[in-house]
Parts: sequence; C-alpha cells; structure tokens
Amino acid sequence: MEILNPQAEITNALLHVLPLLNVDTYFYLPQEEVEYPFIVVGEQLTSGIYTKDRPTVSLTQVIHVYALADELPYIQRLVKLIEATVYNLQKTENFNWVNTLDENILLMDDSTKDQLWHAALTFSCNSN
Repeated sequence: MEILNPQAEITNALLHVLPLLNVDTYFYLPQEEVEYPFIVVGEQLTSGIYTKDRPTVSLTQVIHVYALADELPYIQRLVKLIEATVYNLQKTENFNWVNTLDENILLMDDSTKDQLWHAALTFSCNSN
C-alpha cells in the first residue's frame, strides 16, 4: 500500500501554482541576494488521523511575501492574488482540500539593508 503524504502534496502544489503569479517562490528564506518581491512557502503545522484507507489532516500553512517599502500597492494586490490562489487550490493528486485564510499580517521589516514590507498569510488547509 502506498503511503499518502498530504503535507507534501499541498506543499508541492503551492510551489507549482504560486510562481504562476510571476513572483519568485522559495521553500526557504533565501540567504543570498535575490530580487524583490518574492514568496516563501513557510511554516507548516499538521494534525490529523490516519485511517486504514487514507489520512485526513488539518494543516496550518504560513506563506510569507517580501517586497520593497515603495511597493505597498503591489504587495497588497499580490497578497489578494495569493489568497485567491490558495483558496482555489482545491485538489491535489490524492486529496481534496478546503482552504481558508485565517490571518493576513502586513508589517515593515528592517532586518536587511533594504526597508521591506513583510506579509505573513496563515491558511487552514483541511483534506477530505
């Protein structure tokens, strides 16, 4: 019997659909010089049960977006596009998903030499 991995499926799906928004997308926070804006498919917290047929999971997925400080209108539009993209990601290879936005935080980030906007979007992703 094949072991199904819903966490990997949703992560791989996000890494496939988010670059379609024409923004560089990473599975990690890049340490090298990169162009802004960019997206990071970040933290994931999973709970659920495994039945004899398949796992059923509730997953919290955080997606980070970084953009330069003078790009506020752009990052606001991009965040809305990400929300819609994740909401519409309703099927992966072995799972159906119900995805809802839990939280959208936008704050200034001065942890680099560039002044940035940092958006953190938290989604609930439930398989069925």
